[in-house]
Amino acid sequence: MMTKEEKAKALLEKYAAGEATPAERQHVDTWYASQEHREFPIGAAQKAAIGAAIFQELQREMQQSQEAGFIHLQKWYNVAKAAAILLLVAGTAVLLWPAAGGQGGTAGLAAVRTTASQKKNIVLADGSKISLGPSSCLTYPLKFSNRKRVVELNEGEAFFDIAHDESRPFTVKTTNDLETKVLGTSFRIQARAVSPVVKITVATGKVAVGNTKQVFGTLVKGQQITYDKKQERALIDYTPAPVYVNLVFEKENLLQVCSKLEYVYGIKINLKDQALGRLKCTATFNTRQAPEEIMDLLCSLHRMKFNQSDDHKTFNVYKK
Repeated sequence: MMTKEEKAKALLEKYAAGEATPAERQHVDTWYASQEHREFPIGAAQKAAIGAAIFQELQREMQQSQEAGFIHLQKWYNVAKAAAILLLVAGTAVLLWPAAGGQGGTAGLAAVRTTASQKKNIVLADGSKISLGPSSCLTYPLKFSNRKRVVELNEGEAFFDIAHDESRPFTVKTTNDLETKVLGTSFRIQARAVSPVVKITVATGKVAVGNTKQVFGTLVKGQQITYDKKQERALIDYTPAPVYVNLVFEKENLLQVCSKLEYVYGIKINLKDQALGRLKCTATFNTRQAPEEIMDLLCSLHRMKFNQSDDHKTFNVYKK
């Protein structure tokens, strides 16, 4: 008959390999959450031994991923969670581990998980902001590569406010190999394991949603996509209620402000004098406001005027 310690070790091995049942995963997650802030005394030698064993296992997993030609963050997260539990009992919790391949080789990965009563706000290295909902899990790099930005929503719901960067597309991976790709926008993803569908709702800008086989479509502000995980089909429609977000500018120059407004509203703003682009702006707007209202406020701040085209898509800004 297995001892309690042997049973616990076997369960953690199943968890790390992604072979645990939903009930077993819930048992591990619940225990982990309940013990997360406790302290346990341990000697330095024992910590070192456990750490070496964990690092060896992580290296093996990363090597297999590289040889297979892909990186599966969910399995790494399972391994790291089991490692964190072992170290937690040993006196310290670890949720950061070395990464290789797709994120530049020197950056680390962080895993953040919330309980049923928690919400967490995360600021990424590029300035992007993520609001993680209850009972959710997100894996992200501490530093992005020069070519791409990739995070993985392993479970749950999150609202993403992505910093605009045309040179580095931002990708959110979810279950069933679903990917949401953007340059800089804000959107919500609901991807719970118990739900038969994944929902992605766009608040500003536009996103492309698809998987390794195809692109299901490009969504713009006010649209959402519902992906049926079993039938592998996607339906794009309009959101039941509009989604509004704040646009916060802190001592940014007018050129940066106009660039952001152009992306969010799908408009064109022409500054008739290059010197206007260097003017500083500190303000908070909301996408509930029409672009005309925002332009009027900006011009009032800096003694400027503007006119607009008949279709309200082009704004010309000039000095009074």
